[in-house]
Amino acid sequence: MDKEENVEKTKKVEDVKNEKVEEPKFSKVSGKDLKKEAEMNHIENKKEKKQNKEKKESKEKGNKKVGYWVGGIILLLVVLAIVTALLLLPATPEKTVEGMLNSLKNADFESVNKYVNYDEIVNQSETLQNSEMDEETQSLLFDKLTWKISNILKEENTASVEVEITNKDFNQIISNYTQEALKIAFSGESFTQEEQNNKLKEQLKNEEIGTKTVTTTIQLVKQDGEWKVQADESLVNALLPGLQEAINSLNSIING
Repeated sequence: MDKEENVEKTKKVEDVKNEKVEEPKFSKVSGKDLKKEAEMNHIENKKEKKQNKEKKESKEKGNKKVGYWVGGIILLLVVLAIVTALLLLPATPEKTVEGMLNSLKNADFESVNKYVNYDEIVNQSETLQNSEMDEETQSLLFDKLTWKISNILKEENTASVEVEITNKDFNQIISNYTQEALKIAFSGESFTQEEQNNKLKEQLKNEEIGTKTVTTTIQLVKQDGEWKVQADESLVNALLPGLQEAINSLNSIING
């Protein structure tokens, strides 16, 4: 029995000797790989910082745009408030005269009627009343109109506004137009209404025509809380300076 135990022990010893001991495995990383890995990490960090910076700048730009929009809206509201306040101001004789003259200058004859009946102005002039001028010709009557208000006298329901008005010299315009008309008449050619308008337009557009200044007093009355200009002969003579003078000259020639 002891012999068998000794044999068994000897066999175990030999098995232990023959058994191979596995050495631990270690990963071998070169210095070159470590350097490359560090560079990659640096690039990634740099890229991330750039992205964060771009996001921050984008957000700041967005905030600035919002600020600009808000500022623009506030400015617009302020302007609208000022304009509304001005429009709601009570009408004055000066504003009425300014409105009439501006409307005439811009050939907005419909708006002229807010301040004075345009037909009344036409009726005050025999030349305008008997003519058949188209819209372009009428606009040329006042396109060079300028004025300067010098004095205002206001009472309860009446007012007078002294104004210096400058416009084309209609004495010269009518004189030139008449000469052209006489040439056509003596030549025996027809002189239709359309041709008359065209000849008048030529003179109204003539840049060589001078200007004339007339100082007049415009009368106004208060009707239903609004100031209205009173159309009279002196107003027409101021708006179309020299026109009456030209008509008088023609009448004296015709009547001999």
